[in-house]
Amino acid sequence: MILYHNIMEKLSIIIPAYNEEKTLAEIVKKVKEVDLSPLKKEIIIVDNNSTDNTLKIAKSIPEVRVFVEKEKGKGAAVKRGLNVATGDFMLIQDADLEYNPRDIPKLLKKVTSEKTAVYGSRNLGPERKGGLLARLGVWFLTKEFNLLFNTDITDLWTCYKLFPKEAIIHFPNGGFESEISFSSLLIKNGFDISEVPISYNSPRTKKEGKKIRYRHGIQSIFLLLKEKFKKVN
Repeated sequence: MILYHNIMEKLSIIIPAYNEEKTLAEIVKKVKEVDLSPLKKEIIIVDNNSTDNTLKIAKSIPEVRVFVEKEKGKGAAVKRGLNVATGDFMLIQDADLEYNPRDIPKLLKKVTSEKTAVYGSRNLGPERKGGLLARLGVWFLTKEFNLLFNTDITDLWTCYKLFPKEAIIHFPNGGFESEISFSSLLIKNGFDISEVPISYNSPRTKKEGKKIRYRHGIQSIFLLLKEKFKKVN
């Protein structure tokens, strides 16, 4: 059995944050509490031009690296964090409390090589909450992805993704649809995608921050076909 700490020495945890003053300090505290020894842990907060006290709170937290990304969108904030990260592997951690850092060791234990990416699947975990139509849409698109790319992924749009630094070049700046591009590029470039069950708190409303709409589903159908037949650079 290959142990993850024989493959990596440091894990960079990227926390993109936009108007997360209510939860940022708590999520960083939870990340710090997770024991990953002997692995080194690097925490990077990227403020995406918040209009509340998110940046001020981030700068007050010890032992974290803080950056500001002025280009709007979570994808741009994540990309900035990835570009300044110094770890061997990367993990994206949302600044809210939807994804539990206690699940990080589960993802790490699935790493078997430097070409392994691990997704935390909400669909393999406890029963998740959320709108039925939204869940059916994600299920359909995930099934289509699996058929096109010969995979067996259950949660393509999970935000909990662990991947080697080498994969950063494949990470796009986009939003909802970028999850398709990233996963397809990983597969086309020889990475293996594994999954582990994770816990997941009830999602926020659109007003509170979730901006996923039905038009994203329609766009994703066409993007899946485009990515399937796109040539690898």
